[in-house]
Amino acid sequence: MEIRQLKYFIEICKYKNFSRAAEECHISAQGVSMAVARLEAELSCKLFKRSSKGIEPTPQAEYLLPRAKKILSLMGECETYFSLNVQKEKFLPVVFSVGTIEEFAGPPIAEFMEKYSDVHLDIRECGDTICDEAVENREVELGLTVGPVDNKKFDAHRLFSTKHALIVRADHPLAERHAVSAQDLRDLPVAVVNETTRTCSVFKSACRRAGFELTVSTYVDNILLVYYLAEVRFAVGISTLALARRLSRPTLRAVPFDDPALDWNICLIKAKNEHLSREAQLFEKLLHRHGERQGEN
Repeated sequence: MEIRQLKYFIEICKYKNFSRAAEECHISAQGVSMAVARLEAELSCKLFKRSSKGIEPTPQAEYLLPRAKKILSLMGECETYFSLNVQKEKFLPVVFSVGTIEEFAGPPIAEFMEKYSDVHLDIRECGDTICDEAVENREVELGLTVGPVDNKKFDAHRLFSTKHALIVRADHPLAERHAVSAQDLRDLPVAVVNETTRTCSVFKSACRRAGFELTVSTYVDNILLVYYLAEVRFAVGISTLALARRLSRPTLRAVPFDDPALDWNICLIKAKNEHLSREAQLFEKLLHRHGERQGEN
């Protein structure tokens, strides 16, 4: 199994089209097809089948896809480490849940890079559950994740909080409300960021407590799609109030959820009783200091 084969395989899964994958990989369609055929022969299975919709991944391909992505991610991390570490005295990998850099961590990251130029801060961004796993498995010392956090596994400190908001068209019946609750989601088609984020599980649990199942019309990988789908009336969306203020548009309204249990909380986590390196301690202090400043505002 070769790295380039996995790259081609991932692109085919993404576009469900051999020619488009070949363009992205800057290789001929025949070259992609041959590489995948060799991969299938090595694995003794078919990875793709043709259907009325075009190219579809087989169950074996669906099993391989997340593992192929992880392999390429680890290869990239190794290449980054060994290419940069020759120029830096220290190397500090930190994992951030999607959205936490934009909402909170940007200033302390910039401050750390300016103050400690001898340390390479390796920034990794991923879903909340993947962030937690990286810290739990001690792949990194620190993670900025989204609560609720498992306090049996981690030492955690909440640094920032904002309310979740319901994103609706300005002419939607809920648009003029000052606040909404999970109960208001009953029978509404909802667009939400995919299940690697904690927002989805938090709202599913809240709706179950209210006596019904959340109707997820679609999962998206990009939060901007939540706003688009709300704007075209395909679904209502769930975002954060802080982000909604930045992405405000005249056609949409952001109505906050009034239940504190539905707040979006950014938490700094480290493995239980973990002794941090000097570099991690320095970054931890900057994050705490920024959190204190945010609380004062």
